[in-house]
Amino acid sequence: MQANSFDKPREGASLVLIETPDLKIETFAVDHSPVDPAVGYKFTYKGRTTLITGDTVKSDTIIQHSKGIDLLVHEALAPNLVGLMHKTAIKKDMTVLAKVTSDILDYHASPMDAAETAKEAGVKHLLYYHIVPPLVAPGQKQLFLNGAQDVFENYTIGQDGVLFSLPAGSSDVNLVQTGL
Repeated sequence: MQANSFDKPREGASLVLIETPDLKIETFAVDHSPVDPAVGYKFTYKGRTTLITGDTVKSDTIIQHSKGIDLLVHEALAPNLVGLMHKTAIKKDMTVLAKVTSDILDYHASPMDAAETAKEAGVKHLLYYHIVPPLVAPGQKQLFLNGAQDVFENYTIGQDGVLFSLPAGSSDVNLVQTGL
């Protein structure tokens, strides 16, 4: 493999990175300010499409590029859980953690944001990834979702090793492996 650099596309536009008869890979700018540049990727292979948001807030750009896709892989940060971490960091005089848990809320989408995006774009399945904070305790998944499951029901909370199959010539979105 070899990395190839490219210029970040202008807001709302996409840039085709690879195009063959079976495969098309596109990139588009996402809002992750103050971190810039930031991009998402859309993969179309034999008529099946997956979009990976990259780190971003909820945006019309994600909705636009996700219209009717098979699998939306959307990052998600749970503000309710990060808020608890923030309060604890303040109580324990952990200034660096308090600063981080305050700042990161401004440039990440929540599970609700991702669910609303998936619903509005009409995607078939939503895979949450880049989960913040990590979900390690029983019952934490419901706290993470915080009602998002009622907005968009076809979702999977990602973890290492999750695997989907999007068979060519089909509309199936198959969860093959839930994790390692």
